[in-house]
Amino acid sequence: MRLRSRYNRGVSLLLLIDGYNVIPPVAPPGRGADDHWLHRERMQLIDRLWQHLDDRVRRRTCVVFDARQPPRDRSARYELKDIRVWFAVGYPEADDLLEEIIAAHSAPKQLAVVSSDHRVQAAARRRGATAFDSDVWLDQLMDGKVRLAPSVQAKISGEGQGSGDAKPEVGGDVDGWMEEFGF
Repeated sequence: MRLRSRYNRGVSLLLLIDGYNVIPPVAPPGRGADDHWLHRERMQLIDRLWQHLDDRVRRRTCVVFDARQPPRDRSARYELKDIRVWFAVGYPEADDLLEEIIAAHSAPKQLAVVSSDHRVQAAARRRGATAFDSDVWLDQLMDGKVRLAPSVQAKISGEGQGSGDAKPEVGGDVDGWMEEFGF
């Protein structure tokens, strides 16, 4: 797998997002609109993630977008507001890159995958990662509830010690908990 050697450098991901699947459904603007509408939609998603995710979660988040080529002023992979932004250049579609990232993840039980695509969700579940439907996850994010994998959530919130029923929502001082538990 070509990504495996490049992917595992550095910190492993906690949150993998199917970018165009999370952006609320929008059609291109009507006549007379400018060509930058899709860029604005991507930036709005990155801004929302930046506003609602804790620093340490942001640094371990990757958003993947479909693309034949990256935007003119960017490479296919870059970091923006501490969030990895990858365009699936060289892949038939973003789902192929998402599956490759999931397959290469060194600790998939710590990974939360946000996509309503059943193929991507199935790939996540096969590896033991947690899959969330995009619209539900985004709605909860906008309500201040960050949903992560239960294994990460349990360590952050201190829940799950004996009950096994940890709820994958994060709030409060995530930085302190992530540091305490080695994330």
